[in-house]
Amino acid sequence: MIPAAIFTFLVGAVLAWGVRVWILFPLTLFAFFVTMICELIVGSGFLAATSASLLIGLMPQLGYAFGLFARGALVAQRSPRKAQVDVLVKRRSF
Repeated sequence: MIPAAIFTFLVGAVLAWGVRVWILFPLTLFAFFVTMICELIVGSGFLAATSASLLIGLMPQLGYAFGLFARGALVAQRSPRKAQVDVLVKRRSF
């Protein structure tokens, strides 16, 4: 379950760089139902399968949020915000 959670987190983070947020709905449903079916086939109980499916279904959303944060941090780091002091405080000499 941990490798699947890491994989779906990374998929969500990658999707944040180029796809709009609407991709999360089908991706979350797909991850939820695939995990639910796989857990029930393996023989887990319904409650355990539901909890695992909710965890795996939540990971792409957390990954997407992390990807947006990382993209914003990288853009902010590259932006030239450094201004000279004499430009900011321009005094007139009378």
